[in-house]
Amino acid sequence: MKRLLKPLLIVFALLGIAAFAGLRIRQTLHKPPAPPRFALARRGDLVVQVSETGTIEPVDKVDIKSKAAGRLLSLNIVEGQYVKKGQLIAVVDRSLIDPQLTRDEAQLRQAQARLAQTQSEYDLQVQQSVLAIAQARAALNQSFAHLAVVKTGARPQELAQGRESVSRAQIASDDAQRTQKRRASLLAKGFISQSDFDAAQVAVDTAESSLATAKQALALTIVGPRVQDVNDAKAQVASSRVQLQTAQVNTGQNAVKLSDIAQARAAVAQISGDIQQLQVNLADTHIYAPASGIVLKKYKQPNEIVQSATTGFSDAQSIVATLGSRLQIKVGINEVDIAKIVPHAPAAITADALPTVTFAGTVTEVAPASTNAFADAGGGGGGSTNSISKFSVKVAFNHSDSRLRSGMSANVSIVSQKRTGVILIPLEAVPFSGISGEVSVLDAAGKPQKRMVVTGLRGDTDVEIVSGLKLGEKVVTPPISGAGRRKSDINGNGNG
Repeated sequence: MKRLLKPLLIVFALLGIAAFAGLRIRQTLHKPPAPPRFALARRGDLVVQVSETGTIEPVDKVDIKSKAAGRLLSLNIVEGQYVKKGQLIAVVDRSLIDPQLTRDEAQLRQAQARLAQTQSEYDLQVQQSVLAIAQARAALNQSFAHLAVVKTGARPQELAQGRESVSRAQIASDDAQRTQKRRASLLAKGFISQSDFDAAQVAVDTAESSLATAKQALALTIVGPRVQDVNDAKAQVASSRVQLQTAQVNTGQNAVKLSDIAQARAAVAQISGDIQQLQVNLADTHIYAPASGIVLKKYKQPNEIVQSATTGFSDAQSIVATLGSRLQIKVGINEVDIAKIVPHAPAAITADALPTVTFAGTVTEVAPASTNAFADAGGGGGGSTNSISKFSVKVAFNHSDSRLRSGMSANVSIVSQKRTGVILIPLEAVPFSGISGEVSVLDAAGKPQKRMVVTGLRGDTDVEIVSGLKLGEKVVTPPISGAGRRKSDINGNGNG
């Protein structure tokens, strides 16, 4: 009996399971279908946003560099401090420049004195040259006049004067002889002394000599100039001409003096340039803020050595500090979403350090090429074809906030498009991807009917209906399964 009882129990159990299964199947076959899920066409606002995470950085980043090399005497800034354009930032030791400036100023005074002396010597030499030429020209003219006189011979007036001189000498001689004869008679009678007679004799001799001289001069005047006199006059003309040429040639020394002046002036200009450069270097020992902003980083401390930014050999060593003014966020946007972003689009920004505060921003720059567009330039096309292209987008804060710091992480939601007061339905109710297509709409009896609609803007969850639906109509949405279906059944068919 026990052996038969066990198989019978198994048979009865199997029959019971089969009967229960058959009952459930019949109940299922006769159960009415669940009503379709739907959502109401409603009016609302549709915003299309692109979200990404980036890092806060300054829009205007300026490195404050020193043009003068030397030891920093002072550095009057701290990180995070706001400075104004033109504010004194640091002072570099000028002790190496001052001696050079003093030396060059002394050399300049010497060069200026040398220039003044050379100029005076040139002016004096020019005056002497002009005077020498004038004197030589006058002497030459006088020589020409004398030669002309010598060549012409005696004039009638000169002959008349010569004859007149002979006549006067003759009269004087005759008078002296008569006087001498009277005195000789008187001497013989003893009326006069011998000395009186001798004086009369001297007068006779003198008169006869003068007469002879006058006759000789008249004879020479009548004869005319001698060849020797003409030759002497010609020689004097030649000598005067040589003197004039010599004076004219000597003016060539003026050009030499002009060259000396040019050299002296060049020396003054060179030293003046050196002084100006030293004065510029001296001014460069005071470092001023080139723009207004916040001190992002300070690279030097007082008493440290700073290099000159003008040398180009150690540019990094010339940086004293870095300033930043406005802040922005730089994010990389996927190539799928980059077409939705345009310059000047508004954006909402939340920093990780300030999660409860939302800052307003504006798109300032959209990169024309992806960040990896030129990664393989010149490399033979060896890059990966599966890499996702991203485009750099910069978003600036509309208003500054002292709580924001460069280097903070932040989330950016960029509004690409926005519609207000339009008819919306869930995106899941639209089975097509184009602008127009069919959707299922419940009629008055609750039965789905196909309806042609035209869509507009599409968001993450909703789509704009341009035409084909009225406000409040029921649009069929796809059924959900699993836990979601049980939850929708609890909430009443999941109607949206």
